[in-house]
Amino acid sequence: MSELDEPVHLSPPDPQWREAAVAEKTRICASLTSEAIAVEHIGSTAVPGLLAKPIIDLMVGLEEYPPGRRVLRVLGELGYEWLGEAGVSGRTYLRLRKPAAFNLHLVLHAGHHWNVNLALRSYLAGSASARQRYTAAKESAIAAGAHTLLAYSAGKADILQALVHEALRANSDA
Repeated sequence: MSELDEPVHLSPPDPQWREAAVAEKTRICASLTSEAIAVEHIGSTAVPGLLAKPIIDLMVGLEEYPPGRRVLRVLGELGYEWLGEAGVSGRTYLRLRKPAAFNLHLVLHAGHHWNVNLALRSYLAGSASARQRYTAAKESAIAAGAHTLLAYSAGKADILQALVHEALRANSDA
């Protein structure tokens, strides 16, 4: 998993993240016309007002999982680096770092990963308290010296798990 690790830092919310996500979503959809059912902007850059790594996460909902060779070839032609499931079963992870920074999560549309990520995004967008707790955990991880992706992810794993649980509970109550 060492190929996954990379330096991380946090940035204040930037309204251009949304614009960049829309542009990249359009580029991906134009290339995956038959395989991608939907593409969603997820992660902290998708939540207005949330401190984030300045890397935009997009989730591609596929009709079938795992992705076929054509999907991976096309995304490679778009500049994405394939990193397999990267420790998350049922999700294929790719990244693009230049000219902009994107993470791409390929998952089964309306499957577990799809539903969890959308529930978490919605929950964080609607809960100032959840955003504050998540921000505090992110800042704490960085302050504790977690300046690489794997250390940073581990440093905020507990609060993220709690927020996912809260999001799913809130989603089922709605």
